[in-house]
Amino acid sequence: MTTATTHQLLLPGQAAAPEGPVDMSPMYAMHHAFRRDLRDFAAAVTATPLHDEGTWRRLDERWATFCHELHNHHSKEDELVWPLLLEAVRAAGDTESEHVLEEMEAEHDQIDPLLASTTEAFAAQRTRPDEDVRGRLHGLLTSFLQVLDQHLRHEEAEAMVVLQRYVDPTEWAVLERTKLNKGMTLRDAAFLVPWIFKGLSDRDAATLRAKLPPPLKVVDVVSRRGFARREAATFRHLA
Repeated sequence: MTTATTHQLLLPGQAAAPEGPVDMSPMYAMHHAFRRDLRDFAAAVTATPLHDEGTWRRLDERWATFCHELHNHHSKEDELVWPLLLEAVRAAGDTESEHVLEEMEAEHDQIDPLLASTTEAFAAQRTRPDEDVRGRLHGLLTSFLQVLDQHLRHEEAEAMVVLQRYVDPTEWAVLERTKLNKGMTLRDAAFLVPWIFKGLSDRDAATLRAKLPPPLKVVDVVSRRGFARREAATFRHLA
């Protein structure tokens, strides 16, 4: 196992960026995007007039995309990342790290009910806007952010230490190429790439862009304007 370290991205709101050989910038950028989206959704739910049916429709559709990205992110961790680490820590007899990884899976189970409840509330607000539903939806989003942020902070501060200790960068690169990014379509990338840059400082965005593989750099250039227009329409009352 190499002991070389690589520069880790530390973004606003992120709990930690443990040193190690594996560059976890893409994961940290997604964590930032999840937190940012939940704050934006909560603010938009408060600011959007009840009569603005078009914006409520766009918010509901954008929420579905958020759910897809979060579910996909957690599913791949549960199916690919945590099992890989569990095998390594069990072989090493590292019971403390094993406990951390088991907590990661358990925390994912806490998030699924919030996803379902918030999705139902968005659908209700879209079809029959109501102040009571708005209030319930805002409360759900606020709770969701608290629960998800606590999980992400736990993952950043502890689970990433385990990953850096037990995963070789070459092994991680193969996992990313063959499994973690498997099945990503051009349409998926056209949303995902500009999405992870939204709200980043110019400095952090430049650091992250430098790490993109050439095909995704092209996607970034051709998709960012369309993404920005759609986001502006969806969150129009935050301007």
